[in-house]
Amino acid sequence: MESTLGILAIDREQQLTAALTTFGNSGQLNFFTASSQFSGSIPTHGLDTDNLTAIAIGEQGQIADFVVTQSSESLSYSANNQVASITSPAQQKSNSDAIAVGTDPLTGTRTANQLNLSDPGNSLATARNIGVVDNSSVNLSDFVGVGDTDDYYSFTVSSNSNLSLRLDGLSANVGIELIEDKNRNGWAEPDEIIDRISTLVSTSREINFFNLTPGNYYVGVYSYSGYKNYNLELTATPATGFSSNYGYGLVDANAAVARTFNSPVKFPEVPNLGGNDWARDMVNAPEVWQGGITGNGIVVAVVDSGVDYTHLDLDANIWQNADEIPNNQIDDDRNGYIDDIRGWDFVWNDNNPMDWDGHGTHVAGAIAAERNGFHITGVAPNAKIMPVKVWDSYNGNINSIAEGIRYAANNGANVINLSLGDYRLSSKVIEDAVQYANSKGSVVVMSAGNDYSSQPDYPARNADRFGIAVGGIDQNGRVAYFSNYAGSKPLDYVVAPGVDILSTTPNNTYKTYEGTSMAAPHVAGVAALVLNANPNLTPAQVEQILTSTANPNGIIA
Repeated sequence: MESTLGILAIDREQQLTAALTTFGNSGQLNFFTASSQFSGSIPTHGLDTDNLTAIAIGEQGQIADFVVTQSSESLSYSANNQVASITSPAQQKSNSDAIAVGTDPLTGTRTANQLNLSDPGNSLATARNIGVVDNSSVNLSDFVGVGDTDDYYSFTVSSNSNLSLRLDGLSANVGIELIEDKNRNGWAEPDEIIDRISTLVSTSREINFFNLTPGNYYVGVYSYSGYKNYNLELTATPATGFSSNYGYGLVDANAAVARTFNSPVKFPEVPNLGGNDWARDMVNAPEVWQGGITGNGIVVAVVDSGVDYTHLDLDANIWQNADEIPNNQIDDDRNGYIDDIRGWDFVWNDNNPMDWDGHGTHVAGAIAAERNGFHITGVAPNAKIMPVKVWDSYNGNINSIAEGIRYAANNGANVINLSLGDYRLSSKVIEDAVQYANSKGSVVVMSAGNDYSSQPDYPARNADRFGIAVGGIDQNGRVAYFSNYAGSKPLDYVVAPGVDILSTTPNNTYKTYEGTSMAAPHVAGVAALVLNANPNLTPAQVEQILTSTANPNGIIA
């Protein structure tokens, strides 16, 4: 077989036509189907359209950088073996210069061989050199299989970087490794493998590593058996200080509101409140109050076990549905809920979201307990609380939670507090509801969970796309023993006080609770303060302000 100029992979007839148009019928390309072989033009006996797979072999004796997902494994082995057996060492050089840098005419993808890269090697010593990847992304598509079980790529970062390696487009099990060849012997010793992960068929997986220090690194892709196509995306971004333990750090109301005002100077410090309000001191809320920002005009929905709206430390801060006439048995505002003058109970489907459990009332107090000299003051003492009851000691399910989230968003909640979740609560229904609330302009604050896990529960785990997750710390800044960590994947995650939190409970009482359920409302309160400073901010802007101004100093993981 003659060596070829181009490197292509084809599985559709229109791609074959494009290939012939691009390279001509000059014999530069060798095409294969499952039943035939031909060079440079369509054979007279036609195409095997049921099993159509065509592939071009490069001069260096390697299969194409791009092999379509539907390619036949046995066909690909055969093609690779044939070229390898007849190509001399002198011919085994890169043909990448023959292909223009830009978009692949067949796939529409900017690809490895278009970056003038050599073929991926089978060891660290022969790894394809991607070069410096600071603040950039590179897409690599190739295959591993019989005769070529490993592909290695080398790259360099010149400054602290967060690295993401995403593997998809898979037809079978493939593994991926991030490696640092510390002793420079050309082999990946066990202690030099920074991270590794294997993928299941038809899945996508990622390796994420934060604060990767400057140096040279390797990515290895390997096959367990047989022939597999893969797409590998390598992205390096400047390190942001994200910690897999505590995310971006302790939420800081003073810094966040100052950022909202585009002020380089924070509000002046004020004496700590101390006592029962130590948690509000920790998030620097009193400084913001002194500046006149108290959450006025902002509605925070507590989607929880309900709220005791008669509590003397909350009653003046309960949201009232101004478009509903009380007790006339008419849905005046046509929102689907009759006489919902202060929220809704999705457990019993009525207009009385009273809390008999205590959890929701405790959450509400941390957000907006009145500044009246009673036991405590909330982070945003002039915000309004919208009670939305979605569970109690006996009832509550995924649907009631999702309905409650949508109700809050549809009725004007600027912030929604979700002090709930579970590692098993990976529900599309709830995920869609959170995304819907986000699209309606609601900032969704979610507790990370209390399993002492390496990553948040759901729905907080989805904070890489929408909402913000919250872990808990104690009064000394130590991450709480129960708090789920931020995890290795970057997401909007901050911490707040969640241990020994005194707050309101039903029947004009106060109790001390702990949990990320108690941490989340501190962040919801800060979000209310930020929106009080600028009500026109989008949820994404609020989340960015909260994470970028969070303080990692003094947090003990």
